[in-house]
Amino acid sequence: MANMGPNGILRHIDDPSITVLHTAAGSTGKTWVSEGDSGTDFVKAVAAGKGLHYAGATHATTNDFMEFASSEAQFTGQEGHCAVEVMLQLGAVTAVAFNFGFNDQALETGGSGSLPCEISSAAWASNSGNFLGFVYDTGATNDELHCFWVDDDSDGMTDADSSVDGKAVRMKGMAPTALKWLYMRVEMQDRGSGNGVRGTFLVVDHNGRSMEKVFNTSLDRDVQMYWYLGIEARADTAVSAYIRDCNWEQTIANM
Repeated sequence: MANMGPNGILRHIDDPSITVLHTAAGSTGKTWVSEGDSGTDFVKAVAAGKGLHYAGATHATTNDFMEFASSEAQFTGQEGHCAVEVMLQLGAVTAVAFNFGFNDQALETGGSGSLPCEISSAAWASNSGNFLGFVYDTGATNDELHCFWVDDDSDGMTDADSSVDGKAVRMKGMAPTALKWLYMRVEMQDRGSGNGVRGTFLVVDHNGRSMEKVFNTSLDRDVQMYWYLGIEARADTAVSAYIRDCNWEQTIANM
């Protein structure tokens, strides 16, 4: 369902009981697309303590990869305000990587076959041409959430230990906990012609502890983006994933 806020913002609140998943991006009438390598694609599910949600799993193979995304592009920074959010729960967090936010395509499985952005020690490895969102990777020096963006194949910072405008991109002390909900929200706001979008990164853990960071990024305002979540195993052990509250919002044009 959806509603309009007082500031001309259309907010879509996901309802797994009526939304439709598909395995091919761009399918007319399909809300979400889910695809992976050899694991189990996301499907609607219900379980005690999780309620109605989407559930999927990677295969027990290192670097096995799975995705959940909007079926079609629906955001541009020049819209004024856009936001995506999710609650994510992982069965294990010791050997896994994930990205959440805005990506320039629904599925990387048909292209790079890897997450849009990965971290090895402190080095970024960006596989997407345009991305704005959270990166978590147990291959990093610090197993914590990082804020990241890439524009036209150009990374927004030099490495995972970078600071931008005096603010570290690493969210120190903030990381997922196995079988506990982690809430994430990424926003982008237009800063006008010739400027990259402003990115806001908000995360709340299962203890209610929250952290927010805001950066002026290099991401172009006219790039078409998708709601995006990607998960990749970092060892020969399957990673179960559960998601709910796959919500989004954007400014209504000409309001």
